[in-house]
Amino acid sequence: MSEKHLQTGDALPAFGGKLRLFAMRFCPYAERSVLVLNAKNLKYDTVFINLDQKPEWIYNFSPKGTVPALEYEEGKALFDSNIINVFLDEKYPDAPLQASDPIRRAEDKMLVEKFASAQSAYYTAAFNPQALESSMVQNYHKGLELLQTELQDRGTKFLHGDEPGLVDYTIWPFLERFEALPLLGKTDFAIDRTKYALLVTYMDAMKQVPAVKAYGLPAETHKKFTESRASGSPDYNMLDTSAVCCMRPRKKKE
Repeated sequence: MSEKHLQTGDALPAFGGKLRLFAMRFCPYAERSVLVLNAKNLKYDTVFINLDQKPEWIYNFSPKGTVPALEYEEGKALFDSNIINVFLDEKYPDAPLQASDPIRRAEDKMLVEKFASAQSAYYTAAFNPQALESSMVQNYHKGLELLQTELQDRGTKFLHGDEPGLVDYTIWPFLERFEALPLLGKTDFAIDRTKYALLVTYMDAMKQVPAVKAYGLPAETHKKFTESRASGSPDYNMLDTSAVCCMRPRKKKE
């Protein structure tokens, strides 16, 4: 699959009859929906877009031009990862990703909401470090402590249970990116393997989940993209190999 990001002036690819997700390869919110699609083993197409030079047609699927957006029928789409992922879980109920207990579903939503301050701190540290305050570092670590405590209280391998669920796929894309912060010189954001032993065990387990392995990126790659974005020239196509031509060498004439 080509990971080239389409931009202003590029034509909308023809609809292929499958679910189609509009995304940006390095967007954690788009990754949430990719993980759910993968976990559900659904067939889908992905269209990556350049968020700085957006193709005109993205507004037909997402009013604000944000990603992800899911085209579930030709010309009909949903936007916002939370809306998309609940829709996918309800539309395709095999292997449900939400808890059957309404109280646990509510607790999962509250956990995601409380974790948001750590996400906000990450964005500041990664893309606006001059605005970073000590309170943000504290909020970041409170988020990590929150997850570790929740894992301990639940006593399960994943937040959802013995297998990952929607709550895990919602939080994971940020944990994946958190590991890039020390590589960017933000040592205060390191996830200490001793202090956060249970959380690290959870993260290691998430990296082995098929839905994550099929799409996740290493910290070094997130570092490189973050640096490019912080410089003002985000390298959206750094992973695209579609233009590389692999030809067998010609045999020499005898």
